[in-house]
Amino acid sequence: MAEYTVDEARERLAELLDRAESGEEVVITRFGAPSVQLSPVRGRSSGFAAGVIAGSWVAPAGAEAFDLGTDYWPDASS
Repeated sequence: MAEYTVDEARERLAELLDRAESGEEVVITRFGAPSVQLSPVRGRSSGFAAGVIAGSWVAPAGAEAFDLGTDYWPDASS
């Protein structure tokens, strides 16, 4: 059994989820006492894509140098 404080769990959540999904008992403590135990959902399919909803996005037509980091607003002058 692995125990982690709330602060440690916050910093390492993805890792703790992986460990719990692989069968390891993961306990998160609060104020020095066990508070929560992470465990995998029963009946869940194995594999990464089993719980992932996929989506796709296509850049607007005519966007030659499209910046993915900003919202797209068509140039009013064109």
